[in-house]
Amino acid sequence: MSLMEQFANPEYFGNLSFGEKMAGTGITALMGMGITFAILIILWVMIAFMTKIIRGFENAGKKKAEAPAAAAAAPAAAAAPAAAAAAPAAGGASPLAESASDDQLIAVIAAAIAAAEGGAAKSNFVVKKIQRIAGPATVWNMAGLNESFDSRRM
Repeated sequence: MSLMEQFANPEYFGNLSFGEKMAGTGITALMGMGITFAILIILWVMIAFMTKIIRGFENAGKKKAEAPAAAAAAPAAAAAPAAAAAAPAAGGASPLAESASDDQLIAVIAAAIAAAEGGAAKSNFVVKKIQRIAGPATVWNMAGLNESFDSRRM
């Protein structure tokens, strides 16, 4: 009769020495941990496989959405140099040039929002106001610092 059979049978358990009991306990613990780690590895492989499948579908969808977005971005890119050429070449920036620059900035931000939402045809949004935040500590700056600090805490 094997050690594990003796360990499982209450009649034989009382006759086992301390060393045999410890060996049975060690075998039981190693089997439990081994099975647990084997299941965790199987789950990890399954999750990695499903992630690759999902990313494949997402990438295929993005490639289909990028074609219309690229076609919509081409006229905006062609309009930007034309607006920049309209600015005066010498004598500093006039209010007209600052307005054109602001219009370009608004157009770029609007195009970025449209691209993030999947194309201009799908979303109906209007950029009403863009305001710079003065000072060295903007909201995005503080969020980045906090995230950096939080990632280093134990």
